[in-house]
Amino acid sequence: MGCAACRQLEGLGEGEGVKLGRNWALTVVVLTTLTLPGCAPLPKVEYWDGFFRHLHPPQYMFQVPDGWRPVTTSDYPLLGFNRRLFQRLDEAGRTAAMQRAELEMQSGDTGLISSRGAWIQVRSQSGPGGWYTFKDLRFGLSDREKQAIWQRLAASLIQAAPPAEKPNLTLESLDVVEDYDVRNVLRLRFTADVPRGSMHWTILEFYASSGVVTVAYVGIPEDREEGLAGLEVLARTFRFF
Repeated sequence: MGCAACRQLEGLGEGEGVKLGRNWALTVVVLTTLTLPGCAPLPKVEYWDGFFRHLHPPQYMFQVPDGWRPVTTSDYPLLGFNRRLFQRLDEAGRTAAMQRAELEMQSGDTGLISSRGAWIQVRSQSGPGGWYTFKDLRFGLSDREKQAIWQRLAASLIQAAPPAEKPNLTLESLDVVEDYDVRNVLRLRFTADVPRGSMHWTILEFYASSGVVTVAYVGIPEDREEGLAGLEVLARTFRFF
C-alpha cells in the first residue's frame, strides 16, 4: 500500500481526524487490495454522450446509469458511509479529511455517486492481474477454488486494517456471471462489519487480454441496495474496445 491514496489512512493527526482515517480504512483497503499494489499515473478518460470511456489500455467503456454522476472531492461528505462521520468532524479534521479524499480521487479510473449517496469506484490494470487469472473462467470455479479466493481477499483486508478497526467479514456469494456481453465476469458479494456498522460490498471483475477492470459498489447505511440497479446497468453496458 505504497501509493499516495493508500497513505490517506495514516497521518491525519489526533482526534476526530484519526477516527475518520480509520473508519475509511476498509473502503480504501478493499479497492487497493483488489487491484494494483501501487498507483499508476492518472489515466486518460472521458465522459461523452452518457458513457464513460477509458482511453489507455485496457480500453473500456460503460454507460453511466440514470441517477448517477461522476463523483468529485466535494461529494465525499455526501457518500452514505461518510455522512455521519463528517458531521462529527471539527474544522481541522474536515480539512484534513478532504485533502486525503482528493488523493483518493487520483487512485482509480473514476468514481460515481448516486442521488442518495451510494458509491461505485472503478479501477483498471493493464496486462495480467485480478483475483483469478491463472485459469479460464469458462470452466467455472470449484468450491475449493472459491474458498481460496475468498480466504486470500479476507486475509488481505484484515491484515491491512488498523488494529482497532479489524472487520468481521462474511462471504455472501462468489460466482462467475456469463450473461453480460463481457463473458465470465467474476462477482463477489460480502459484508464487512466495522465499528460504524455494516458495509455490503458487491465487486465485479471484467477480464480481457489487455487487462482487468475492477468495479466496487457499496450502498448506504439505510438501504444496502440503493443504486444496485445502476450497477447492473453499468455491468450490462460494459465493453472492452
